[in-house]
Amino acid sequence: MLRNGLSLTTDTRVMSMALSDIRGAFGGDGGAPSLDQLKIALRAFFTDRKDLSPTQIRYVCYGVAVPLDDEEGERLIDDQALFRSLMALLSDYERQERRFRKFYQGLLQGYFGFTSDADPASAAHVNWIGLRRYLNERLPFVHESANRRGMVPEWLDTLREHANLLSDDPCSRYASSFAAGETAELAEVFDGLGIDSNSWVWEEVVMAYVRSVCERGEAEFQDALGDVLRYVNGRADIKLPQLLAVRAAALAVKRYAECRNRPEHERLRDTCLTLIGNPWIDPTAWDAHVNHEPARQMVEGWLKRRLIRDFFEVLAKDGAADLRRLNYWLKWEPEITDMWFVLGKDAQRNKTSAFTNVRKRMAGKDRILTDAADDNNAFIMRIGSLLVIEYGVTGNACYAFEESRFPVDLDAPAFSIYGMKNRRVAALWLSHNGSSWERNFDMKLRELLHKAPAPKRAAGTPSRQASVTRPPHRPAGPFDGLMPREASRVVLDRVERELRDVLSLCEASGFEWEDNRPNGGALWVLLEQRRQRPYLAERLDALGFQFKAGRGFWLK
Repeated sequence: MLRNGLSLTTDTRVMSMALSDIRGAFGGDGGAPSLDQLKIALRAFFTDRKDLSPTQIRYVCYGVAVPLDDEEGERLIDDQALFRSLMALLSDYERQERRFRKFYQGLLQGYFGFTSDADPASAAHVNWIGLRRYLNERLPFVHESANRRGMVPEWLDTLREHANLLSDDPCSRYASSFAAGETAELAEVFDGLGIDSNSWVWEEVVMAYVRSVCERGEAEFQDALGDVLRYVNGRADIKLPQLLAVRAAALAVKRYAECRNRPEHERLRDTCLTLIGNPWIDPTAWDAHVNHEPARQMVEGWLKRRLIRDFFEVLAKDGAADLRRLNYWLKWEPEITDMWFVLGKDAQRNKTSAFTNVRKRMAGKDRILTDAADDNNAFIMRIGSLLVIEYGVTGNACYAFEESRFPVDLDAPAFSIYGMKNRRVAALWLSHNGSSWERNFDMKLRELLHKAPAPKRAAGTPSRQASVTRPPHRPAGPFDGLMPREASRVVLDRVERELRDVLSLCEASGFEWEDNRPNGGALWVLLEQRRQRPYLAERLDALGFQFKAGRGFWLK
């Protein structure tokens, strides 16, 4: 027994059971001939379109959309000349009302059994539209002639009642009942017309439902969006073909972009990425399938923000400890036009669902990090003319390069950390130390870009920036501020010269260093592994530096 009065939006599992009940009720074939009979008649029609018996013509009508040899074989409806020949042949029988009605019923079954062609300009699709028009125009005549004889078949009464199935909007009529889980009318249509359960009609019913949801008010639309996405993603009783699923996703994302209140919708974002593609990697696909710039920009923004979170919450070594860096770069998201994620060995090999999902979202923008600790990763952002690089392991400086001077090929599969930390060509490198590094980043990036981050997303920055005093009687140099005056007074001239020589060697080798001693910290040389530069490690040992594995050498 069919279950009526169910709510699709409140119990989609029960709705799926009801749909199964409907499909189970379709047992009759309306007197259709067997597949073998169809193919024998079709071969005769393909060979010689003349001298066919009325029975053979009836079989050809039933087989108008049936492949001749196998599932991928040629169909009569694929050939413009064959299709026109059939239509011309049928015109000779229109005065033979009873016989023509049987031909008409066969064509109707072919119409409902047609497998849609992805190309609306194809001969098959054009012929199918012509068949729909032919059936629609002759329906009044066929029904009236049967009525005069006092013998109207049930299927013909059903078709006249549901003549919308022969229009260019065949299924909108059923959208509201489908959404409410009221399946009786659909059961009547499928049972009365002998429509097979895999007919395009089911797909169009779902598409009509999707369109009806998209026409609702904002709150109602957003409430029903989750159920729409179940059908789009093939997780309900009806699985949409790829082309229709893309169309449904495009309708949904365009409608969502038109809402006043449109918080990030993860399922909608991931559905669009799966079916339509990455909006900044493949904008052509978005233009072809969606053609709605606000929707493209919305999903692109969601994806960029998700990837920024991925890096600082999943790929950063200390995870939640990097909330400051996460929040800082989130405010720059509107200015970020491209991203690359350079993964160390740990991130590449991690099989947990969190890392697997992150790698899927980064597909096409992921690279391999070499010459670095296994647990380190890098995040490259294009902002204006700059490439800005953050690292997963805390304590690494942030680097910015003019893209034209970046010493790494962005299309290469692997990036060396040495190139991405090459201070000789970097436009700047910035430390995350102190309470006001965000303000310092804003100022330095503003100087390079001549613009500030998007004001509407900017977070408040902490207080006063620490100042650095230059030692007197010494011209400005590349190490200004890195050796405090207090420290230089107690360090022998020879040691200071050796230290500066070592720091120059670090810079030439692409290793960063930070002097945090003015704030009570240490002077760090971020050589994470001794084997990376054994000679440099020996020089640092000789100067009294201590080594911390995975971080580098430090001296107080």
